[in-house]
Amino acid sequence: MRTSTFSAAAALLLAALGTAAAAHPSRGIVVAADGTVFFSDLVKVRAIYPDGKTRVVRVNAAGHTHALALARDGAVWGDQSEYDPANGSYREAIWRMRPDGSLTYRYGPRKGVARGVGLLRDRRGCTWHADRVGSSGGMVVHRRCPGRKAERLFGTLDDDRAFRPVLVNDFAGTALDSEGGFVFRDRVTIRRIAPEGTVTVLARGLSGDNFGIAAGPGGSVLVAEHGARRVTAVAPGRAARTLAISAPPWAPTGVAWRQGSLYILEASDHRPGRAGRMRVRRIGRDGAPAVLAEVAVPSP
Repeated sequence: MRTSTFSAAAALLLAALGTAAAAHPSRGIVVAADGTVFFSDLVKVRAIYPDGKTRVVRVNAAGHTHALALARDGAVWGDQSEYDPANGSYREAIWRMRPDGSLTYRYGPRKGVARGVGLLRDRRGCTWHADRVGSSGGMVVHRRCPGRKAERLFGTLDDDRAFRPVLVNDFAGTALDSEGGFVFRDRVTIRRIAPEGTVTVLARGLSGDNFGIAAGPGGSVLVAEHGARRVTAVAPGRAARTLAISAPPWAPTGVAWRQGSLYILEASDHRPGRAGRMRVRRIGRDGAPAVLAEVAVPSP
C-alpha cells in the first residue's frame, strides 16, 4: 500500500487554514465541575459561566486550537497549531490553563511532534494520539507513558513505519472513557482500546467525520455526526441512539456531557463568501434545549 508521510489531519488543517475557518471548525468543548463551559472557535477560547456570562479566556493570535480536554484538577488543556506556508511545516504546542486563569505550555511550541504525544492524558500520565497515514492509509494509535518509549496499540507495522506525526491534535475525534479506555473514530467505525491494549468495536456505520466524541453516561460514547446533523450515543452491546438533532444551517462539531446535560458545539454550514458562526447548545435533564452562546467564526 502506498502511503504518505504527511498526515491526514495535517492535510485537513491545511485546507482549513487556506480557506475560511468554517471549512473545518473547532470541535473543542469541555464542561468543568462547576458548570463552566469552555469552547474554541479556532482562534479564541471562551468560557460560559454558570451565571450565563461569556468571556474570552485565551486568544491564539498566530494559530488554531481545534480540541480541548479537561484534567482531573480542573485545568483546561488545548492544542495549538501554527502553519508556516514558507516550508509547509507546523509549530505545535499543548497548553494548560489552570482554574485561576494562569497558562503554561506543557509541550512546545516546536516543529516535529514525537510519537504518542497528544492532548489526552490518562490517570497514569500517559498521552494518546490517533492519526491516519495520508488520505488512504490506515489509522495508527500510539501511547506514550512517562519514562517509556511510545508504543503502537493500533495499526499495521507498515503504516507505523510510514507515519510521521505532524499535529498534536487527534484525527477524527478521540476520548478517554471512565475506565481509562481510549476511544477513537476510524472512518465510520468507533473503536476502543482498553488500558491493557485490547481493541474492540463499539459501533459501525456512523458518519465518517473528523469531529468530536466524548464519554457519556452509563459507559456510552457520544459522537458528533456532523454530516448527519445529529449527536449519537453508542455503547457495547447496545443499539446506537440519537440524542439530539441539529436543524439546518447548524451541524454538531463537538460534544460534552455533565451532570445529566448534553452540551453541543455547532457550526453553521460553510458557504464561500459568507461569514460563519458557532454556538453552544445545551439539552438539560428535562430535554429542554437552550442556546448558551453564539459567536462569529474568525476570518483566516
